[in-house]
Amino acid sequence: MNIINVNINGMEYNLRGEESEEYLHKVARYVDKKLKAIMEGNPKLSVSSAAVLTAINVADEMFKYDIAYEEVAEKADKLSEVEKGLREEINALRKQLKYLEDYNFELQTKLKNASETDVIKEKEIEVKKIDEELQITQESAKKYLAEAKALRNENKELKFQLQSYKYKTMDLQNKLIEKGIDLAKEKKMKNPLVSLE
Repeated sequence: MNIINVNINGMEYNLRGEESEEYLHKVARYVDKKLKAIMEGNPKLSVSSAAVLTAINVADEMFKYDIAYEEVAEKADKLSEVEKGLREEINALRKQLKYLEDYNFELQTKLKNASETDVIKEKEIEVKKIDEELQITQESAKKYLAEAKALRNENKELKFQLQSYKYKTMDLQNKLIEKGIDLAKEKKMKNPLVSLE
């Protein structure tokens, strides 16, 4: 447990918390900055009214970050499902490709062993048709592989955004705690020692 001395709006407080001293100082500085900005913009406000407005502003930011976080998380889940489907499709195409390659090899072997001209022509047509199907399947596989790669990159970016929103949400929750400190300051003007559990 860390205990530090902080100054918020000209008042000294003992701040106690599990977080690092650097973090607790950062929280106190943020609360001080926000409170002073509101008071400078509205000089007739009391400290308690300014503290309430500061808390409302921070709560608003926190809720907006929560909504953005949920939207990104939902989009990331959907992209994961799409990526999973594309992987399954790619695997199916690979199996089909393998089958067509084997069948093509079998037909080419039969073609070499065929002695009659009609049979040879028929097999050549069949081999050509399979070669075309094979080429189409290869192109489809390349397309799905490219789509899967793009989705992986987009999913990676969304995971990064998701992590960023988590940190912003944590920061806003701590700012809300800071607003509680301001309200407690108003209530305890006779005893300026406040502890944050």
